[in-house]
Amino acid sequence: MTYDVAIIGGGISGLTAAYDLQRQGRNVIVLERQQQIGGNAISERINGFLMEHGPTTLNTMVPQAIELTRELGIESQRVDLSDDVRKRYLREEGRLHGVRIHPAGFLLSPYLSWGGRLAVLSEMLRPPKRDLTDETIHAFTARRFGREFADKVMDPLAAGMLAGDSHRLSVAATFPKLTEMEQRYGSITRGIIHAKRNSEPGKRLFSFRNGVAALPQALAGNLMTRVKTGVAVKSVSYTPGGYEVKTYRQGTVSAKSVVLAVQPHVAAGLLEPLDDAAATAASNIEAPPMSVVFFAFAHKQVDHPLDSLGFLSVKDVGGIITGTQFFSTMFANRAPQGFVSFAAYVGGSRNREAACIQSDELVPLVQKELSDLLGIRGDPVVSRCRQWARSLPQYEIGHSEKVKTLEGLSLRRPGLYLTGNYLGGVSIANCIAQARKAAKEVNGYLCEVSTSLSKNVSAG
Repeated sequence: MTYDVAIIGGGISGLTAAYDLQRQGRNVIVLERQQQIGGNAISERINGFLMEHGPTTLNTMVPQAIELTRELGIESQRVDLSDDVRKRYLREEGRLHGVRIHPAGFLLSPYLSWGGRLAVLSEMLRPPKRDLTDETIHAFTARRFGREFADKVMDPLAAGMLAGDSHRLSVAATFPKLTEMEQRYGSITRGIIHAKRNSEPGKRLFSFRNGVAALPQALAGNLMTRVKTGVAVKSVSYTPGGYEVKTYRQGTVSAKSVVLAVQPHVAAGLLEPLDDAAATAASNIEAPPMSVVFFAFAHKQVDHPLDSLGFLSVKDVGGIITGTQFFSTMFANRAPQGFVSFAAYVGGSRNREAACIQSDELVPLVQKELSDLLGIRGDPVVSRCRQWARSLPQYEIGHSEKVKTLEGLSLRRPGLYLTGNYLGGVSIANCIAQARKAAKEVNGYLCEVSTSLSKNVSAG
């Protein structure tokens, strides 16, 4: 049997692409190496507490994510960010500094010096950068808003949100809207004002009652037997009729088209015999290790109000926690009444070594650090640790050129496509958008192949 499309990878990207292609009437198969679908989108109930092992939210600003939840019939499961999120916290010099969630929050807070606040306020007066050379997040932010803002706000943000180092990440690849605003309006501030949007990103976040895993579970439920778990792919090779996907124990799958929806290092290995340029580009995308340490306490054990998404750490603060999310504050039903829960993140590009500490040693280290910061007394009622050998792909300087090479794969190897969080954004919502784009391209290719065959039969 020859499938229309073989999709390698059963994470959100692969499942979304398969779902769209199935809706187009395509005969699809999804091959997932793990026994569990969803990639790192894993949500686990532990004694009434909900732990997110990987991503925790979706963003309403990406319409494809909203559309997909509606199509799957899980919109009623959606939960929006709680009104209890009132501040943002940044960790510096051994303590947490609270900043009001407000467009002018940093201007009204003593977290930045008067000079730092003046630099932010005068952003509109700075001329735009005229050359289009790639620039790091830190360099861009320091140029537009001042060095203090870059060090104390954007660097912690890059570490916490992207597991990266703002001195290495490309602003054009990571935050393309910022560079577009500068070029179009001459100022980021002016661009935000012109957009007339609520500038508080937190209010645009949502999840589901039982966590983000509800999304891949709904996709897999729709695809049913088309999803094969526990299938490790050995190689992909070109044939006159399409491609052959060889697995280690389940034989060979034939397909007219193949979509690689796997991590970049896995894609690189599969691409090596097919397209050297794409294999090299994919292999040069790093993904540092990350550990997620989850705790639950009785509310009375914690002095901190936890009135935030969590906190981010400024570089070189003397601890190992990059950031922490307050799960029980963010969304309802994350903890039983009278209890709180949160997860600390250790590792990323800034602190690879810490992420690799054995879990039995790491958990007490993180607990001690959190206890000092949040005023926690006693032991947790629940503690868990999830360690990822590879976390988020790093969009470092030159990433846009890598993406151009990768996106050109289907031109060099017709019928072979890529999708994943290393192409169009690392968030779940961006992965959905990228996967739906890939599915549309695959369907277009299959239509062209079908038309060409029809013409040849008619001519014969």
